[in-house]
Amino acid sequence: MIRSVLLASILTSASATLHAQWEASGILAISNHFSACAFHQVDTGIFVYGANNPGPSPSATEGGLLRTTDGASGGGGYIWYEPSMFLEDIDVKMAGGKPWYIAAGHELYDRSVVVRKTLGSPNPLQFDSVRTGTGRYYRAIRMRNDLVAFAAGGTSTGDGIIDMSADTGSTWANVAVLPGQPVSRLHFVNDQLAFAVTGGYSRLVNNGLLQPDSGAIYRSTNGGMDWEQVHASTITGFSDVDFRTAEIGVATRNDGAILRTTDGGDTWVPASVSISGSYVLTSVVFRDDGLGFASAYRADGTEGIILTSNDGGANWGFNYSTAGMNGARRIYDLYFFDDAHGYASAHWKPLVTDGLVTAVPQQETIRFELFPNPSTDVVMLRTMDEASVPVELIDAMGRVVLRTSTTGRETKIDLSSLKAGLYRVRTGIGQEVLSIPLMRQ
Repeated sequence: MIRSVLLASILTSASATLHAQWEASGILAISNHFSACAFHQVDTGIFVYGANNPGPSPSATEGGLLRTTDGASGGGGYIWYEPSMFLEDIDVKMAGGKPWYIAAGHELYDRSVVVRKTLGSPNPLQFDSVRTGTGRYYRAIRMRNDLVAFAAGGTSTGDGIIDMSADTGSTWANVAVLPGQPVSRLHFVNDQLAFAVTGGYSRLVNNGLLQPDSGAIYRSTNGGMDWEQVHASTITGFSDVDFRTAEIGVATRNDGAILRTTDGGDTWVPASVSISGSYVLTSVVFRDDGLGFASAYRADGTEGIILTSNDGGANWGFNYSTAGMNGARRIYDLYFFDDAHGYASAHWKPLVTDGLVTAVPQQETIRFELFPNPSTDVVMLRTMDEASVPVELIDAMGRVVLRTSTTGRETKIDLSSLKAGLYRVRTGIGQEVLSIPLMRQ
């Protein structure tokens, strides 16, 4: 019985970076996920983090706040943490020349928790926590400009909740129950106009992934007091929402789709996304100069991806891949302090910008050819470029079963250890390529 592999020519692209780009930070915590961050000065801010296994039955490990004063390039210091905690989001506003940070999360998905400045302390970076109820949890938190805060998440029965605090996080009251799916993220365009999305992906024990079968976009026009549904999806849920202006905004859907509105949220239509393969979108943000950024990662954890848009969210293209890194292969959230200082919160370590990322990097085309076709056990990978390019083979379960890289214009790849089945070839630069049926004759 002879195994043969049916191979095809591959056309993909490798990025040749001409502008400032993303790089790994100095913060490293292999057991934690950095969920989000906020900064009140250039290079000075706080990351929130949580346990390695945040699923329905997570292990009771700590979550907390980690401060950096050098933009995360050289590490940071823990300033608040507790066992059994998972912090999911953080926001900051300036008041009286001092920062007001507020974070939200949960204890094992069964008690909603807010972390805010310790009352009576002159130190704006001294924190304590407020428990706001059992059988519920928070995934998002945002302040209006007047420091009125809103925390959102879900209940044990599966509905979404939005709570409000008018005293900078000391006491909380529920203002909305959104049926069907928990709230993923909140966004305030101004003190009156706000948006919430529901049905975001969930990270499970051992880094599994749950994508709900529905979700919705909600809008408030009276400062978060009342919420109306403006769009619903029966495909999957939404992970984030952000607006460039009061009229133009986008929402990221778990399955890789980005929806866009140009009328303040009345109608939503798909944007163009030019990233191939399967991935989950995790966050989106417009920088002050109008350039949009979205984050994603492959479900098997082999690659985190950053996309950009320079036309108000109508078209999105590849910006950066973490496939060649040891860490940061699951990107969860993006944040910009200003146009030149950006942060990508991820598993293991955040990413930071090393300057002004100005546009989608210029790309040069590299043509790959696989032969013979069909093949038995060994295949040759031919390219027109001598530069070394990472190559991965992925099985039908999404697992990477072989890693290699090109070694000149022709590279021999041994397939003899692979079982029959359907495989995909992916370069280590963010582009999925064609399938490989490995058959037995």
